[in-house]
Amino acid sequence: MNIAFFGTSDIGIETLKSINEHFSVKAVITTKDKKGKRNKILIESPIKKQAIKLGLNFFQPEKFDDNFLSQIKDCQMGILFSYGKIIPQNVIDAFKYGILNIHPSILPKYRGASPIISALLNGDLYTGISIIKLTKDLDAGDCLMQKIIEITPDDNNITLSNRISYLASQMIICAIEFYKDGLLKPKPQKGNISYTKKFNKNDALINFETDDACFAVRKVKAFAGYLDAFFYYNSKIYKILKASVCDLSATPATVVKVSKNSLIIACKNKSISIEQIKPEGKNAMSIEAFLAGHKFQCGQKIT
Repeated sequence: MNIAFFGTSDIGIETLKSINEHFSVKAVITTKDKKGKRNKILIESPIKKQAIKLGLNFFQPEKFDDNFLSQIKDCQMGILFSYGKIIPQNVIDAFKYGILNIHPSILPKYRGASPIISALLNGDLYTGISIIKLTKDLDAGDCLMQKIIEITPDDNNITLSNRISYLASQMIICAIEFYKDGLLKPKPQKGNISYTKKFNKNDALINFETDDACFAVRKVKAFAGYLDAFFYYNSKIYKILKASVCDLSATPATVVKVSKNSLIIACKNKSISIEQIKPEGKNAMSIEAFLAGHKFQCGQKIT
């Protein structure tokens, strides 16, 4: 079986490696290199870097024209995982078995670009993986296989993405084999449909006056390794990398408790205890290391 793999972000790396071990990956399709800060350098996608490491042919098409179709003509199936672009119907139809899309949610819940972040931000106890037939409509194809995954209290965007990445790389091998042999019958998605948004920096801002502590901590978990939840203090950005909810209460956006190893800030409801932080222009550090160089007082306003 010759496979064309469509992907961009690092969540698809394990799947690409797994498919390459079991089948023949004839083409890796990823997005164009992005301009870095101040447009000085071009940043390659994680999937492009992995394709180079594996010695695979990769393509970064701006459009899916006849030239592109000629590059995938020997492939019987496409696999897509976090590619980031809409695939037109003529490309889907170019494959004998179509394209299988790996989506990190239990569809039809959380269709769209940010299902893992959305599940963490909403405080869900479970998420999952759906393997569906790709269609021109966003994440709307018939379902071939699903797996429910528990979200643990310690999970954040990084740990949950890593677990999904590994499990998806195992599921897809079975899906390819079973579907090719006619053992998987596509079934329409069932349940309430919901869509995610593409999050931006403003979504990751923690406002101690308007956010309750539980939601603030969910932001820390949801945006970990992506945008990173943050707050402003003295006109500088401080990213919170790890935090927990504290039952202490006080005027929102004031320091409730401070010691050599503790910084607790009041929110709209309860408080947030910051455990790991990254000041603007500096490396990530424990709260103990941070407090050794930054002085706070109880009742101090954080603005």
